[in-house]
Amino acid sequence: MIRASLDEAIERRLNSLPPDGATIFTLGGGRVRGALLAGTRMVNAMRANHRLGALETMVLGKAYLCAGLLSATIKEGDRLALRIDGDGPAEGFSVEAAADGSVRGRLFRSPIETGASAAGLDEAALFGSGTLTVTRFSEGKPRPFVGTVELKAGSIASDLASYYLESEQTRTAFEVGLDFDREGRVVGAGALYFQALPGADEEFLGRVEDAMPGLPGLGRRFSEGGTRADFLERELPALFPEIVGEKEVAFSCACSRERFASFLSSASIELLEDLAANGPWPVETVCHNCASAYRFEKAELEEMLAQRRKGERG
Repeated sequence: MIRASLDEAIERRLNSLPPDGATIFTLGGGRVRGALLAGTRMVNAMRANHRLGALETMVLGKAYLCAGLLSATIKEGDRLALRIDGDGPAEGFSVEAAADGSVRGRLFRSPIETGASAAGLDEAALFGSGTLTVTRFSEGKPRPFVGTVELKAGSIASDLASYYLESEQTRTAFEVGLDFDREGRVVGAGALYFQALPGADEEFLGRVEDAMPGLPGLGRRFSEGGTRADFLERELPALFPEIVGEKEVAFSCACSRERFASFLSSASIELLEDLAANGPWPVETVCHNCASAYRFEKAELEEMLAQRRKGERG
């Protein structure tokens, strides 16, 4: 992946904040599990690579934050993908998280053609009618597990909660927040989820649900330099939080120039002949998931073509 440079002002701001990451915890002695994610740097890195405006950053940023949260729920070597397909102006997105906390993905339409601003935007109007799909790729299994639900709230946090209740019969709640400054830069980004574990009693689950509306905005809290441990200690003491793990979360993609060279060299010989003869040079290939651009000169294409012809003759 080729990382785009960040704006100097936001780089200084990020360097003053605690690092990104996810804190995994339980509540009530193991009756509920959860994760709290701080992802301000991740969202800004994603924005820079994809060259997004504030509105697009809000939409894709929330998807990245939720995917980063859910990376805490999968085993080493596994992956999880979130996808919304809608008939609204945003059309949807596809994001993927690995168990190591790496997150990548894209919007289906950017820029989003709407006169609305990020402030106070109704997400339901952006996505319209459609579906949310969660796909789990388990290492060693030939087929992924795929679950799909209809969009109801139009908010990724609410629709993810509906997905877990309908598809996995698990009560789950999500909160996602981004804080923008006056120049439209993301200065705070965070997400939180709670999930009932088998045997959790209704009285305690009710207390967790009652606590959700009173929690402070995660984007604002993290923009002010708050830490994840401090948030749990200050906001959830009556629910007896116990930290059980920490993990890194970051915008990261496994693409490389070598991989794209391999894709090009294995293309049809007719395509290689056309590119080598007619260009345009350099030929530019772009990774959808991180917007990294890899360029190949005429001489490289001619060498790929020569190797293909040699292989076919051999």
